[in-house]
Amino acid sequence: MTNTEPEYVFDQVQIGKGLKPLAQHGFVLVDRGTLTLLGSDRQHIDGGPLNQIAAKKVKFTGGKTVSLTLNGTKYNVSPGWGARGVFVLPGDTGHVKTAAEALLRLIALGGGQAG
Repeated sequence: MTNTEPEYVFDQVQIGKGLKPLAQHGFVLVDRGTLTLLGSDRQHIDGGPLNQIAAKKVKFTGGKTVSLTLNGTKYNVSPGWGARGVFVLPGDTGHVKTAAEALLRLIALGGGQAG
């Protein structure tokens, strides 16, 4: 990995705002204390510091979807639901079971509210 690549990349992410889908095959990047949501064609959706994000599992999805509040906007993010479910985690995330758990852990480690 080079210095220009993000620390953590979640690929094939469904991203929505309420009932409105924003990306079927989007990306969530976690890099140097920030989280960035990108659409299917890598357009910027939103982003901000990890310590200003509130996140929690959405229970009716079996914990595979995370509800993020980012810059006052609530997003539903489902890492790995787009197709093949690839996420790259070069760091230690404590042997998480799902990509959603890994994302919550990274937010918590960055000082955000994750539950």
